[in-house]
Amino acid sequence: MTPRTFRSHDRAAERAGSAPAQEVTARAKVNLGLEIIRRREDGYHEIETVLQSVDLADHLRVELTADARVDIACDEPGIPTDAANLCHRAIVAMRPLAGPSLGARIRIDKHIPPGAGLGGGSADAAGVLLAVVRGLGLTVTPEEMQTVAASIGSDVPFMLRGGTMLGRGRGEILTALEPLKRGIFVIVKPKVSISTAWVYSQFNFRLTTHRHRLNLRSANSALARFPRSRLPFRNALEDVVLPSHPEVAGLLEQLQSERPFFASMTGSGSAVYAIFDRETRAAEVAERFSVRGLFTSVAKPAKQAVDIR
Repeated sequence: MTPRTFRSHDRAAERAGSAPAQEVTARAKVNLGLEIIRRREDGYHEIETVLQSVDLADHLRVELTADARVDIACDEPGIPTDAANLCHRAIVAMRPLAGPSLGARIRIDKHIPPGAGLGGGSADAAGVLLAVVRGLGLTVTPEEMQTVAASIGSDVPFMLRGGTMLGRGRGEILTALEPLKRGIFVIVKPKVSISTAWVYSQFNFRLTTHRHRLNLRSANSALARFPRSRLPFRNALEDVVLPSHPEVAGLLEQLQSERPFFASMTGSGSAVYAIFDRETRAAEVAERFSVRGLFTSVAKPAKQAVDIR
């Protein structure tokens, strides 16, 4: 669906200057499973993935303006604050619905590490999209929001909703799954960051160890039985990342040696995670990694990706 275009009598953006600043919580995601189905003619890969929100989160302050400027500040060095930032793209993408003068001043307090496969940039962008809708009181259909989100990035549609979802297509075609009700995540990121584009470009269908389809029925059944039964998912991108990045492979092996319910890489890496039954146990494991100077987070499953107040 193509979003409605701006109409001359649509004055929403002109109200931006009087809208109060909004505080946004934008949560990370992990991929519980990810399969590559095929390479599409448009250059993207068709995937099937089980996505799960966790309560590791960035915090944003979004102040809408009517001057068509987008000013971004971030406390994390290396995060772009220009048009390369997905928050900037989110404001631009909302102008056909809100008006061409829409702008924003955005401050990002970064807690989700970039280049980790945790979807931090996508979560931030989704938070900005929802802040525009809420701040201007726009009447926008879910289908329009999904279309706008997909134009920004493959993970942004999921971040509008969050929870536990099966993603198809580029990951933007979403179906709600049985929620993950138990488990504490230990997320660890090595010092290396990995380019998503590079990982997908290196994926070789002929060399992958095995491939199976994720479907709604089997995914729901597996999630309902967890943790009594092990999750039958895997991340096919490990076939690329683990042989080429021994530091990622080593961290995953170390997490697996702690005998969690489940352990995997998330997205295209470089972060890996394990799921434990108790918060005290997860904290013990996390401490062994954090003392080595690695990014480490203990996180719980979350029912949604974005909160705004």
